[in-house]
Amino acid sequence: MRLIRNVRGISRLWLIFLLLSALVIGALMSYLWVMGWYVTLRVRPPGTTVVDVESVGFNPQNTTSFNVTLLHPSFSRSDYAFVTRLLVLTRDGVVDDLDVEPSLPYKLPVTENKTFEVRWNWANYTGENIGVVVFVVDGSGATFQAQTPFVNLVVDANFNSTISVNRFNMSILNSELSATDVNVTSVAINGETVPPQNLTINGEPISFPYALPRNESLSFTCLWNWTNYQGRNVTIAVQTLQGYVRYYTPPTLPPPVILEVAGILFDPADPTHFGVTVRNGEESPTRVDITKISVTMENGTTREITEASPTLTSPFTLHPNSSETFVCSWDWTNYQGRNITITVYTLQGFVAYGNQTTPVLLELKETYFSPDNMTRFYAAVLKNASLNTVKCRKSP
Repeated sequence: MRLIRNVRGISRLWLIFLLLSALVIGALMSYLWVMGWYVTLRVRPPGTTVVDVESVGFNPQNTTSFNVTLLHPSFSRSDYAFVTRLLVLTRDGVVDDLDVEPSLPYKLPVTENKTFEVRWNWANYTGENIGVVVFVVDGSGATFQAQTPFVNLVVDANFNSTISVNRFNMSILNSELSATDVNVTSVAINGETVPPQNLTINGEPISFPYALPRNESLSFTCLWNWTNYQGRNVTIAVQTLQGYVRYYTPPTLPPPVILEVAGILFDPADPTHFGVTVRNGEESPTRVDITKISVTMENGTTREITEASPTLTSPFTLHPNSSETFVCSWDWTNYQGRNITITVYTLQGFVAYGNQTTPVLLELKETYFSPDNMTRFYAAVLKNASLNTVKCRKSP
């Protein structure tokens, strides 16, 4: 019994050996057959001119171009391959009419390779797969898929009308997954570049271009009046020296503050003061802090009110759906019957205006000439809302 088992074990090993031998010999014969066929045809398989894409290279520090290396292999049909066009395939279409250096068409000898610089800005396709298509005359071109370097700039902006409508805080983060460091060169809002001096850190302008290594961020204040964009959307664009551009649309900006001068009172009985009522509307999203009131005369002269009740020595807080009347000290005797503009300023940058014509304090109502006295006459004058009789001397 033991002998029979040994014989069976040897037979199985022999069968496995024969199968492995057959596989090796078959593969070798196939290889020799194909190679012999190529040798018979002088190492040129039947078909057309062939061009291969050896590599596609991107420089993460320059998004304006990339390199394509083409090879004219030894088994190609002709001695020269005439490269006529290069196309780029992106997720959103085909890019044609590319500027290529050396220029096309290009005569590429067999067994040689050549690197072409393709001038095409791939900044909007960072971290994406793109296709490169090569066309040749009377031959088979090539296609190649490559991935652009990934650079991710994370932008955030905080618009807070409680603080100010003349500025907002902003940050830019270069992700740790980015392929390279970048240098921030500018910030634009709705296509309009913000002046560099308006981008500040602790009150000091940023020095551009600003180096931003991977996994580091830049936080700064942008001095930009967004009053006209309250309740709307804006698009912020961050540009870099390398060509990367990051577009960011924050949530809808806070709704408008409804601040108004609800009334102006000039009391003829008190020409050294006037009253101005300021209202913060019910639909206003935030309080306002009133800091100053000024008076502008018809000739453009502006006078700041230095004494008021309630006082403006420190900002006066006016909450939504509330109003306050300020009694301001200003002698307007010399500005009777003239138009003036009252301006109310706030810490947040909101401004309210009101126009009013000052009353006339002296008004001639009636004159009386006595026939008994030719050197004098009497005039009835309205003064401070009171009717007074004035004795006047007639000039000779």
